Amino acid sequence: MQSSTSARPRSNGPSAVDRAYSHVADAIISGTLAASALITEGDVAHTLGLSRTPVREAFLMLESAGLLRLFPKKGAVVTAVDDAETADLLQVRMLLETKAVQLIGGRPHQIEAVDAELRALIQAQTDAAVAGDLLAYARADHRFHSRIVDETGNRIIDDIYARLGPRLERLVHRVAARDPDSITVLIDEHTVLADHLRAGDTLAYDAALRLHLETGHRVHRSL
Repeated sequence: MQSSTSARPRSNGPSAVDRAYSHVADAIISGTLAASALITEGDVAHTLGLSRTPVREAFLMLESAGLLRLFPKKGAVVTAVDDAETADLLQVRMLLETKAVQLIGGRPHQIEAVDAELRALIQAQTDAAVAGDLLAYARADHRFHSRIVDETGNRIIDDIYARLGPRLERLVHRVAARDPDSITVLIDEHTVLADHLRAGDTLAYDAALRLHLETGHRVHRSL
């Protein structure tokens, strides 16, 4: 499974749409563009030296990803994330990920390969945290969980999870920015999750994941 960039057009290099999408998505995920901020196609086009046409396409993709709300002839407003939406997003993540873990448990011959990828992603998170790159950290965090969800082998689930990617990355970045001391704890919890997956202990994985999501994101209702 790919990260949130899977929603972008594919080409041999970054297209104008890619550039516009990345510029705005990175700003929203990192909080540089705050919730309720108003942006326009003209502003982004001017900043990047682009015409409005690719920016307009990028805005449509960002709306589909849940990061912008478009207002014709006026611009776009950055969406807000409240406690209810946070819980809803994490509940979907919990459901999809626990289902994937159950399926992996029935394919023990694949666990070693998945485990190796998860360990690499944990190291990527650690490296990003040491470098103070919270955006890279958030994206490595999302790739860790999306790699597990990918084991469902269901293209519809893949599409749903990829579409949720930017919003999930924004949640992770918000946690890291709000409480930098929590980063080490969250990375350690990923190691615990990987250990449970490698051991084939789906019940322990489910319990650890629920704790990881509820405490890490301060969710006020049970997932």
